[in-house]
Amino acid sequence: MEHYLLKIIKDTTDYIEYHLCDELTLDTISENVNISKFHLLRIWKGATGTGIMEYVRRRRIAASLADLISPINSIDFISDKYGFGSERTFNRVFKDEFSITPSKWRKNPVALNILDRFNADFLNQAGKGLIFMKSVMVLPTFTIAGNSYKVNIEDNKRNQTANRLGVEFFYKYRPKVINPVEKDVYYGYTLIPKEKLAYTYYQPSIKVDDSSIIPPGMTVKRIPAHKYGVFTYMGLHRPEELSNKNLSELMSFVRTKWMTTVEFCLKENFRFEYINYARCNKKYCECDLYFPIQAL
Repeated sequence: MEHYLLKIIKDTTDYIEYHLCDELTLDTISENVNISKFHLLRIWKGATGTGIMEYVRRRRIAASLADLISPINSIDFISDKYGFGSERTFNRVFKDEFSITPSKWRKNPVALNILDRFNADFLNQAGKGLIFMKSVMVLPTFTIAGNSYKVNIEDNKRNQTANRLGVEFFYKYRPKVINPVEKDVYYGYTLIPKEKLAYTYYQPSIKVDDSSIIPPGMTVKRIPAHKYGVFTYMGLHRPEELSNKNLSELMSFVRTKWMTTVEFCLKENFRFEYINYARCNKKYCECDLYFPIQAL
């Protein structure tokens, strides 16, 4: 049986592409893929990085280029064909996308970067979830505060120690930090010793700044600016159920497929999980994993 999340994304893509020139709404799309529109919005945004109707609009603009290349149809006809309602609206969204009007591009076509059809085959299955590389990103220096622990690697595999410590921090200790930068965003920071030892250091944390009041005993960690490879995990479960069991295939993919192709320049070997609880619910979890490539 095809993976449930993967099937939703593929069915949604197929329906949009087949009906690109028809009237499309979030309601009609969700009804035809048999899922609530609120659930679909979360899944689609998590997998593609765009809203569904934004994707529809940009795919229509991309498809319209084939009609503009041909001199047969008027711009007014093309704008109506792709559901923009009027030539004025088509001109505006086209210029927003490509920084040129349709008529000017028709007279002098130049190379354009377009949003192509989303390819769900780039998503990898990980147990009950999906994993994919989201982006390469530069993050400026930021600071986190939390409780630091020395975690035995084998014990963590057997007993999900890091997961337990993370859940405990989020519900018990996180509220004690006054005026954090993002109160609903969890950072799970892992520091790996240079020597191959039987343990790592794990710090369940929240982002803070100079205006934050941090309880005594919490560890404050300043993370310098880095370039990161960012991977996303999506699963149909609560964030509290996220563990190394869920992420084992992602970690294997990162180590064997991605890290072997990247040149690293690091002072410390670390990574961190980023979970925005505002994006999650009891039946959906989205977690970004940041792997540093280079200190800046």
